[in-house]
Amino acid sequence: MLALSSVVQDVEGAIASGDQAKRMSMLRQMTGLFAAQAPRLSEDQVGAFDEVILRLSRDIETRARAELSASLADLANAPRRVVRNLAYDPAAEVAGPVLERSVRLEESDLVQIASGAGQQHLMALSRRSTLAERVTDVIVSRGNEQVVRSVAGNQGARFSEGGFRILTSRAEQDSELTRVLTRRADVPEAQRAQLVAIARERARRALAEEFGDNAAAQATLSIAATLAEPPLDLTPAEVAVACHAKYGLDEGAVQTWLTSGETTYALVALARLAGVPSAIALNAHGAPTTDPLLFLVRSVRFGWKTLKLFLATRPGGLPDAEGLQSAFQAFQDLSVATAQRVVRFTAAREKLEQPSAA
Repeated sequence: MLALSSVVQDVEGAIASGDQAKRMSMLRQMTGLFAAQAPRLSEDQVGAFDEVILRLSRDIETRARAELSASLADLANAPRRVVRNLAYDPAAEVAGPVLERSVRLEESDLVQIASGAGQQHLMALSRRSTLAERVTDVIVSRGNEQVVRSVAGNQGARFSEGGFRILTSRAEQDSELTRVLTRRADVPEAQRAQLVAIARERARRALAEEFGDNAAAQATLSIAATLAEPPLDLTPAEVAVACHAKYGLDEGAVQTWLTSGETTYALVALARLAGVPSAIALNAHGAPTTDPLLFLVRSVRFGWKTLKLFLATRPGGLPDAEGLQSAFQAFQDLSVATAQRVVRFTAAREKLEQPSAA
C-alpha cells in the first residue's frame, strides 16, 4: 500500500488540473498497480483503490472507460464501486465487459440494469456464467430475438416457471429458439410438450408449403408407420455396416446384402445412407404400404432394381402384377428432391419423439 499512498497526491493533482491526458495516464497506472497486487489485497485495501480509481474514471472519454471495464471484468476482487459505475454506463462498450464477466455485481443491480438497459447491455448480461431467475425473468421479457436465444442457450442461466412460459411462447415464432430450448434439461414437462407440438406444427406447415396440403398429409401419413420401435436389436448390424462404410457403402453393397438374405444389414445401410435412424428403415420395410420404403430408397437415388429387391423381402414377398406396376409408377413419379424432403422431415420429427428431446 506504500505505492498507493505515494501516488494519491499525484491523483488529486491530475483531477484538479483538468488535463485529460494526464488523468487517463494516471488511471492506467493505478489500474495496472491494482491488477498487479490484486491477489494479495484485503477488502479494505481494495476499497482504497476503489475510491481512487472511481474518481479518476469519472467524466473521461468512453474509450478509456471501456478499456478500464475490460481490464477489471475478470478480476475476482475488482473494486466494487468502480465495477458498478461501469455497469450502469449507457455505452454498451463500457458496460458490456463487466456485465458479462464481473462477479462483483449484486443481483439487484443486474435486475435494475436489465429492466432499463438497451439490447446490447442485455446481450452482455445473457452471457454471464450464472444468472438467477429474477434476472432472466426480465431478460426474456425485454430481450430481442438474439438476446433471448443467447440466454436460453446459457446453461448457467436459471429460469422461473413464468420465464419458461415466456420462452415457449416466443418459440412459436422462432424455430432457432425452439431448437435451443429442446437442448435444455430443466424445461418443465408442460413446456417441453408444448415445444414438441410447436416443432411438429412447424414441420407440418413446411411440408404443406413445399408439397401442398394434400401431398403433405399423404407424405406424412405414408411414412408415419416408421416411427415405432423395431422388433430386434440392431446393434450387430449397425456395427457391421459402420465397418463396411469405412471402405465404401453404396447401392451395390445393399443389393449384395439383399440377394444373400441379409435384409437387416441392407436396411441398416439404407438408413445410414439416408441419414435417418435404423429403426425408420426397418419399420418402413414392415409397414402396411410400400410408400415409406419407396421414399427411403428414392431419397438415396437408388434404382428400381434395388426397390424391387427390398419389396421381395417384405412379408408376403413381391406384390402381384398390378401392385408391382403401381409401385413402379410411384417410383417413376416420385422425384429424388421430394423424397429427400419427406425423409428429412420424418427424421426431424422422429428425433423430437425421442425421450431425450420430448
